[in-house]
Amino acid sequence: MNELVNEILKRYQQPFMVIGVTGSVSVGKSTFANNLAALFHQESLTTSVISTDDFLMSNDTLLAAGIFEQKGFPQTYDLDRMATVIRDFKVGREQIEIPLYTQELADIHPTQLQTITRPNILIVEGVTALRLPEDVLDFKIFVTADLDNIKSWYLSRTLQETALAKNDPSSWRYQYAKMPLDELSDLVMKVWDTTNQTNLDHYILPTKSLADVIVTLNDQHDVKNITYNNR
Repeated sequence: MNELVNEILKRYQQPFMVIGVTGSVSVGKSTFANNLAALFHQESLTTSVISTDDFLMSNDTLLAAGIFEQKGFPQTYDLDRMATVIRDFKVGREQIEIPLYTQELADIHPTQLQTITRPNILIVEGVTALRLPEDVLDFKIFVTADLDNIKSWYLSRTLQETALAKNDPSSWRYQYAKMPLDELSDLVMKVWDTTNQTNLDHYILPTKSLADVIVTLNDQHDVKNITYNNR
């Protein structure tokens, strides 16, 4: 990771830089982005991480457009708004309010916004991060792992999050929390096959060729290999 940080810092031009981090659902993009941010903090650079999920269209908007079942695909994100936020930072704007996606609601929060203060390095992580226009990203990272590991992580994470919702009727996961484990597991993997695998094959993997760096994780979510595309 230190080598990757040094590679990125070679391209850093004060006072602001944007890094895009993408990869499959459940590959570990958020954890990787936060770990990368911590390394930049050690270099005395202010760093913020935002998720592309904060720019998803609301569930009501998706339902009205008839594309709710495609949630997570590129057409369900407001990529123009995301690009505008980054361009505003690039021209010197110091603070910007952006929407907030909450896992509890599985939706954009209807009233709450989050305020982002321009850092030295902004990391944008999510399945559509590398679909942003070329001019807004200064460095692009694709995170990958063995597909069997990714699917296992997805199942484990989903089962754990569902179990935590068993006493929370306000959670959208509550309706699934009392299902027999084998039935819930089958349902979770059906969602993977119909939605997340389709998203990976048709929309996420094609952006791999755009990345400056491909980071491969092992079965423990640790960095196994880093490949530089443009060296």
